Amino acid sequence: MAGAQQLTDGRRRSRSPRLLLRLDETRRILDGAHARLMTVPSALDVSPAGDWLLDNYHVVQEQTREVRASLPRGYYRELPELASGTLAGYPRVYEVAILLISHSEGRLDAENIGRVLAAAQEITPLSIGELWAIPAMLRLGLIENIRRMTLRTVHRLDELAAADAWVERILAADDASPELLRETLGEFVAAPPPLSAIFVSRLLRQLRHTRGAFPPLARLEAWIADHALHSDDADTQATQRLALTQQMMANSITSLRAIARLDWRALVERHSAMDAVLRRDPTGDYARMTFATRDRYRHEVERIAKRTRREEPEVAAMAIALAKGHAERGDQRRGHVGYGLVDAGWPALQQATGYRPGPREAVHRWVCRHPTTVFGGGLLVGSALAILSLLWFAGPAARPAWLAVGLLGLLPAIDIAVHALNQLVTTFLPPRILPKLDFREHGIPEVCRTAVVIPVLFGSVAAVEEALENLEVQFLANREQHLHFALLSDFTDAGAERVAGDDAIVTAAVAGMRALNTRHAPETRDAFVLLHRQRRWNAQQGVWMGWE
Repeated sequence: MAGAQQLTDGRRRSRSPRLLLRLDETRRILDGAHARLMTVPSALDVSPAGDWLLDNYHVVQEQTREVRASLPRGYYRELPELASGTLAGYPRVYEVAILLISHSEGRLDAENIGRVLAAAQEITPLSIGELWAIPAMLRLGLIENIRRMTLRTVHRLDELAAADAWVERILAADDASPELLRETLGEFVAAPPPLSAIFVSRLLRQLRHTRGAFPPLARLEAWIADHALHSDDADTQATQRLALTQQMMANSITSLRAIARLDWRALVERHSAMDAVLRRDPTGDYARMTFATRDRYRHEVERIAKRTRREEPEVAAMAIALAKGHAERGDQRRGHVGYGLVDAGWPALQQATGYRPGPREAVHRWVCRHPTTVFGGGLLVGSALAILSLLWFAGPAARPAWLAVGLLGLLPAIDIAVHALNQLVTTFLPPRILPKLDFREHGIPEVCRTAVVIPVLFGSVAAVEEALENLEVQFLANREQHLHFALLSDFTDAGAERVAGDDAIVTAAVAGMRALNTRHAPETRDAFVLLHRQRRWNAQQGVWMGWE
C-alpha cells in the first residue's frame, strides 16, 4: 500500500473535507437507525449487532464528537492527500487506518497499530501531523464500520418484515380458498421479491412453523431452491451473516473504547521519524526532557519543514548538525538541539534551511529581540495618547491650564498605559514554554543537583524545632539522591546585634541539622544544610535585622 500511494501537490488539493462531510452523514444515518431500532416490534429480532448498537450508542456519539474536536477543518486540509486509487482525495493516513481495520476485522490494539505504522514508514515516513491524526482516522474508519453494520442490521429488519408480510398473505390465501392460494403463489413466482438468504430463511421457517408440511409449501421451497438457494443453505448463510455482523459491530465498538485508552503520546513519539533524529541530540538532553518540551521542538521542525517544503527528518538532521558543531567546540549549552530550534541559535538554522518567516512571524521575532524598546516605547505612546485624550476632553477653554492638567493626569495616564500594554502583550504575544527536564523515571542526575531552600525566622528554640520537623517532612516526601534541603534562617529584629537566647537558637539549629544528616544521609552528610545570617544594622528602620 505505501509503495503504491501517490500524493497530490498543494495546488490540486480537494477543497471539501470529504471525511468530515461523510461523518456528518454517518451521524444522521446512525441517529435514524437508532430511533428505528428503539421502536422495533417484539415479533422482530433487532439482532445481536442491533443490541450492541443500542447498548453502546453513547460510545459512538462520544467518539464522533471526539473526531470533530481533534480534527478541525484547518488541520484536516494540511494532511497529505492521495492522488489516485479508490480513496483519491482522502488523507493518506486514512488509507493506513482503513487497511488496518479491514485486515483485523475491526479489532485494534497498540500492537497491531504499531506494526502497521512501522511497516508503512519503511517506504515513506509519515509527518508528525499525520501521526497525531491516526487516532481520528482510526475512529473514522471504525465509525464507518459501524455505519455499514448498522445499515446491514436495518436492511435485515426490512427483509424480515417483507418475509412476514408474504407469510401473512400466503396463510390468509390458504385459509380463504385453494384458488386464492394458487393466485398468491403465482404472483410470488411471477414477480418474486429479492430472494436473499435472510428473506428465504425467514419465509420458509415461518411457513413451516405455522402450517407444518403441506403441498404448496413443498412446491414453493422447490421453486426457491431452483431459482435462488436451498433452504438449508439459506439458513446457513443467514446465520453466518448475522454472526459476522455481530462480530464486526462488537469489534468496532470495543476498539473505539480501546483507542480512547491508548497512550498516543508514547505511540506517536515511538513511530516519529523526526523524533528519532532529534533524539541524537549531542548533549542527550532531548530524550530527558518533558513531553511538552519535546513537542514544542517537534512543532518548530514541522513548521520549518512546511515553509521550506523539506521533509521533517531532514530539517531535524540540520538542527542536529548545527548542535554537533557547537558541541565539538566544547560549548555544551549551544550543543543542545534546542538552542537552534527555540533559542538564539535560530538564525543559523534559518539560514541552513532557507526558511523565510512571514510578516507576522518577523514582527513577533523583532518584538522578542527588543522587549525594552517595545515596552518602553509602548508606555510612552500610551501615556501620551492618554494625556492628549484628557486635554481633548478639557477643550480649548482649558488651554491656559493645559500644563497643570497634563501634570495632574501624568500618573493616571501611565497607569492606563501600563494596563493597556500588558493586555496587548498577553493577547497578541503567545507565551513561550520554558524547556524543562523530566526526572520522574531516573531521578535527578548529579549534573542537575539542586536544593530546596526554605526561608525562616528563628525567634526561639521552639521555632527551630518546628522548622527542622517541617524540613524532615519535605525530605521524606521527596527522596532524591541529588536533592538537598536547606534552611535560610534569620534572627528576629532586635535593638542590638546579639540578644539573650541567640546562642541557644544557633546551637539547637546546628545540632538538629547534624542529627538529620546522621539519620538520613550518614555517608555524604550533605542532604541538609543550615544557612544562618547574623543581624546587621538597618539605619533606615533603626533596628538590627537579617539583611536581604
